[in-house]
Amino acid sequence: MVILSAKDGKILARLPLAGSSDGVAFNPSTMEAFSTQGNGTMTIVKEKNATSFEVLQNLKTWPSNGARTVAFDSKTGHLFAMASEALPPPPPPPPPPPGTTPPAGRGGRGGGSVPGSFTIIMVGIK
Repeated sequence: MVILSAKDGKILARLPLAGSSDGVAFNPSTMEAFSTQGNGTMTIVKEKNATSFEVLQNLKTWPSNGARTVAFDSKTGHLFAMASEALPPPPPPPPPPPGTTPPAGRGGRGGGSVPGSFTIIMVGIK
């Protein structure tokens, strides 16, 4: 996580995350930032003062490939992340016949979600 100064864009800190960040929320009353990662973790970062920050915790939220999107409710101090159980990726397509061009496209990103497995995870902050 890179923390920048809003005044001049100067880098104030670089902190390690437990995975690749997919979402972030900030609680101004506790001066904590929350980063959700696709590997099923949430990194909690605390601002100690205007130029000092530390990782407080790497919280396990959901098995791999879940709980990426995050929202913060300032009234309750709760964080909400959505997740679902992942289906295995589909098998790769057969190769094109000799002398033909394979179809264009982005390719598969995974097998989607198990029907009925959508879950909201609530994390309470004290």
